[in-house]
Amino acid sequence: MNQEFQKLNHNSFIPLYYQLKEIILEKIESGEWPEECMIPSENALQETYGVSRATVRRTIELLSNEGFFEKKRGKGTMVKKPMIEEKLPVLKSFTEEMAGMNATKRVMSAEYIDPPPKIKEVLALFPDEQVLYLKRLMIVDGSPLGILHSYIPARYKLRLEEDYSKSLYKIFEDYGILLKEADQSIEAFMSTKEEVLLLGLSSSFPTLVIKRIAYSIDGDPVEYVKGVYHGDRYRYNLKLSKNR
Repeated sequence: MNQEFQKLNHNSFIPLYYQLKEIILEKIESGEWPEECMIPSENALQETYGVSRATVRRTIELLSNEGFFEKKRGKGTMVKKPMIEEKLPVLKSFTEEMAGMNATKRVMSAEYIDPPPKIKEVLALFPDEQVLYLKRLMIVDGSPLGILHSYIPARYKLRLEEDYSKSLYKIFEDYGILLKEADQSIEAFMSTKEEVLLLGLSSSFPTLVIKRIAYSIDGDPVEYVKGVYHGDRYRYNLKLSKNR
């Protein structure tokens, strides 16, 4: 008898679809089913584990909803790359968030501009003060993850020739700008045409839009950043506690 078949206990109070889900998760976590590999067909899974087609479909649907699988039209079901998860409320730069991963930033724009009224307001700019505008593409494992739009008051005198593919917060430190805290919001949107093009996709997709105002230890706004992330590859994790 197939050893895989023996792992399912048909007399257990634990539903078969849940048992099958745990077996498949073990295969993913162990690397037996690596990222971007196509999993066996429904018929093959049904035969291997001695379960119904409905059980197999429910298992795959659950794992797809939890972000482990992605269905490819005309090909089957593929193991997805794991989502990049950022835990709140720690204030980190993109570089710090991606520490230990194959992550880079591509600088698409670095220039001093006259900011729109909203930016003037949130950064408490002086009359006629410009901002350094940075537009950077975030790349993880060779694929674009998102776009960062950063605005820094001109009073901080950051040089255009800085290497802004590196950590912006580290550059702040080099200029003697020390950060203390930030106000941040997270919203869900559909992508714009420009975002579809920049991320190398063929159609509109869901995004997570993170807007942040970072403050120095003196309480001055140092940066306003809008980060547009691919919603299927990035998520935030927040631990909550109840006041007693």
